[in-house]
Amino acid sequence: MGLITNMTAFLRKRYLKKHLSQATPFTREAVSFAASKSIGILFDATDLERRNEVLAYTQKLRETGKKVQLLGFFDSKQEAADFTFDYFNRTGVDWAKRPKSKAISFFLQESYDVFIHFNLKPAATTEFIAALVQAHLKVGSAAGQIEHYNLMVDVKLEAGISGFIQQIEQLFKLTNVNHEAAKI
Repeated sequence: MGLITNMTAFLRKRYLKKHLSQATPFTREAVSFAASKSIGILFDATDLERRNEVLAYTQKLRETGKKVQLLGFFDSKQEAADFTFDYFNRTGVDWAKRPKSKAISFFLQESYDVFIHFNLKPAATTEFIAALVQAHLKVGSAAGQIEHYNLMVDVKLEAGISGFIQQIEQLFKLTNVNHEAAKI
């Protein structure tokens, strides 16, 4: 890594640490995916195929009655067309790769039962947002920063977003078991 890269990473981590220490306390609670009502999803919207997979999964979640808030990241400086979800691009990020846009602020104002970070190779910018999100359960890729998530999924890049979705749904099914008291 070069000197500039090291310096921006140091400043980003310092800013994040300061931001997290000043944030309002958020108590995490045990929540099952089946019982969750609100879901926040952060994803890389640059690739059309990945974007469509995330949007299809979002539609599936909404059909089950869940409130889903999306935030997409376009890895370009060009303004994107109108989308059905909030998004930001490189112009919404400062020189230290800290996000600074209205869409991000709006996304971070909400608290979620479940937060899912759909980036198999998380970027510094999206990891920063994942750290600041208030959610009872945070799910992300095993390639991400371990301290930001409660559940990390290890999926090969070749499996793509659909493989990631299959893995988390399988894990949610295993962890959503409701035990009843035994009859005596």
